[in-house]
Amino acid sequence: MANADICTIGAGVSINGRVTGSTEVNVFGRIEGSIILENHLLVEEGGEVVAQVEAQTMTVKGMLNGDVVAHDVVTLAAGSVVTGNIRAPRIIIEEGARFKGNIDMDV
Repeated sequence: MANADICTIGAGVSINGRVTGSTEVNVFGRIEGSIILENHLLVEEGGEVVAQVEAQTMTVKGMLNGDVVAHDVVTLAAGSVVTGNIRAPRIIIEEGARFKGNIDMDV
């Protein structure tokens, strides 16, 4: 049974617009536009986000193109591809992650 506190954007699903909410969002598909969450955003392997993102925490395992503001931590996992600026008090970039942009940890 699926966890009611997690929203999953499945592979093959594409959302164009604004995504907001207070639950965790796991992206296996594609989101384009803007994302504002009071919880965790997880971009899974094969997932793609082309958006301006604001979240409590964020983990990228897939592809992200856009600026990110996180209130706690951003993790770029091995194999992820991220283009854009990241602003967060803590940023973890694992070996094998690809990142192009600026980092601002003065939050």
